[in-house]
Formats: sequence, C-alpha cells, structure tokens
Amino acid sequence: MAVVERRGKKWRALVRLAGHPTASRTFNGRAMAMEWAKATEDALRAGKGIPGDSPTLSDLIDRYSKEMARLGSPLSATKRGNLKRWEESLGDREVATLTAQDLLDHAASRCISPATMSMEFTFLAEVLQAARSLWNITIPDVVKAAMPTLRRTGKVGKAVERDRRPTPEELKLLADYYRFNFGKAPMRDIVPFAIATTMRLSEITKLRWEDYRPGDKPVILIRERKDPKDKRNNSQWVPLLGESAAIIDRQPKKGPTIFPHKEDTIGASFRRACIRLQISDLHFHDLRHEGTSRLFEQGYQIQEVAIVTGHRDWKSLKRYTNLKPASLHKKADTSAS
Repeated sequence: MAVVERRGKKWRALVRLAGHPTASRTFNGRAMAMEWAKATEDALRAGKGIPGDSPTLSDLIDRYSKEMARLGSPLSATKRGNLKRWEESLGDREVATLTAQDLLDHAASRCISPATMSMEFTFLAEVLQAARSLWNITIPDVVKAAMPTLRRTGKVGKAVERDRRPTPEELKLLADYYRFNFGKAPMRDIVPFAIATTMRLSEITKLRWEDYRPGDKPVILIRERKDPKDKRNNSQWVPLLGESAAIIDRQPKKGPTIFPHKEDTIGASFRRACIRLQISDLHFHDLRHEGTSRLFEQGYQIQEVAIVTGHRDWKSLKRYTNLKPASLHKKADTSAS
C-alpha cells in the first residue's frame, strides 16, 4: 500500500508491497508525493521499474553518444538520425518503464520501409544493451519482446536490393542543372566524383588534402572506411581513376578537407535537384552503384573493382553490378581481337 506523510516542510511517499522492497521518496508538495506513490504502486504491481529510478531514453542516448565519441567511435550520421526518431517519440520516457507496446506504437506511427525500421530497432537495441552491460541499468529487453510482432506484421525486414542506375539523360540533366544552380556545395563536381570513385557520401566529405597523392598514378587515403566487420582502423589507399584527380585539383583549399560540406547539405541538394528535374527514385548512393557497374563494364576484374569500392567479398559487391548488355559486346570484341 502507499502512504504519504508530512515530514517538516516536505512530504514523504512510502510504498510497501508484498514481494517488493519498500520504496520511498521525498517531495516538496503533497500532490507530487501522492502522484509518485500511485505511479510506483501501479508500476510494481505490473512488474515494471520504479518511476524516477532510471534515466529517460533521451538521457541514455546522449550518454551513449558521448561515450562512443570518447572511445573514438563517434556515431555516424545515419545512426544519429535513427536515434533521433526514438527521442522524438519516446525521449521523455524513463527507460525502466518502456514496454514492447511502446515500441510497437512507435513502429505503427512511422511510414518507412521495413529495412529502415529494422535499422531503427537495431540502433535502439545497441543503446539499451550498452546501458545494461556497461552502466548496470535495469532495462527490460523490450526490443526482443517486440520483434515477433514486428516480423509478423511486416514492419521490419531485410532491405530490397536496389538496381537503380541513373541514365545518361538524367546525368546530363543534373549536370546542366548544377551549371546554373551553385548552392553551397560544388555539386557539379561532386556528382561525377562520386561516380568516378564509387565513394559513399560520408567518405567524400571526410577526404583530406594531406591524404591526397597527385601524380601520374594519383591515390588518396579513405580514413576509417565503412566495413561490417572492422569498425575501426580500416583506412584504405585507393586509386583515383578517370576524372576524379582532376576534380580534386580544381577544388579551392579552404580547410583540411577537400569537400568541406556536410553530408546533409549535399544530400538535400541532390534530392531537390531530382525533384526539380522530375527524376524519380534516384538516390545519391545510386551514384556509387553506377560507378561500380561502370568499372565492370570497362573490363576490370572483381579483385580490381574491390580495391576501388572497398568491398571484401563477391557477395557484397554483386548487388552493385547491374551491367548493361551492350558492355558484353565490347568484351567480346576485345577478346576477338
């Protein structure tokens, strides 16, 4: 049962319930003490944590972000964006009181693909697991509890492999558009650079002048390149093929990075251009797809393409290789000669 009693100028709430340790807290006002006592008793009866005994989800995400940065693994833009969605819907909730239904309600409110939803839940699970294992915070495994229903209803699932490549006409439209629409980022250079290098947007924005080696065979260092197995110490020197070195050479040196612009700025500019030009279903990441496919069409072998793209195995690389049938004729002509 719950008891609220006056203690000098303050009020103490006391909750005694069979099978549970006594819980108490002191408040400045009687109303607040009664509210906490009732919430605590209800929570204990329902098998949940005591209100106010755990941080909010926003607090936990903030602590996780700072801890990862301290350890040298700052959160990527993708992870920050996904965790922000959780903060917007459940940020004020104490993590000890979270339920699987809370997560299901969050999923129901989001109009996104099953693959994107899976990513959101994966990142949330990482934060909650860190709280349990590193900071000894008692949190129910609500992600695991919600998963059967999420899978059954199709709210989570694997990504559908994209085979979208920009057409020559679309690339010309983009080039013409950026000739007269400058904006903050040099998109007229960044778009062909992304194709020629097959780099991810996050890799392009982190390229540094000190890591560039011009010359007859120009190369550049991509620091901490994305890899599913090696999250750190995965820096790679890659060849700069085609016009990529020339594009770098004409960039003004305004700081340590070659393209000193935020990923969001570049991504937003690309999306606006596609909308303006009525180019449907084309993502910036499809430029990496286009560049990789071009390398195969030019006759490069798997191991050679992997040096440029950073892929470690054929299975990962295969999804980017939607070759144009006409390229096979070129291969046949070369073999015949």
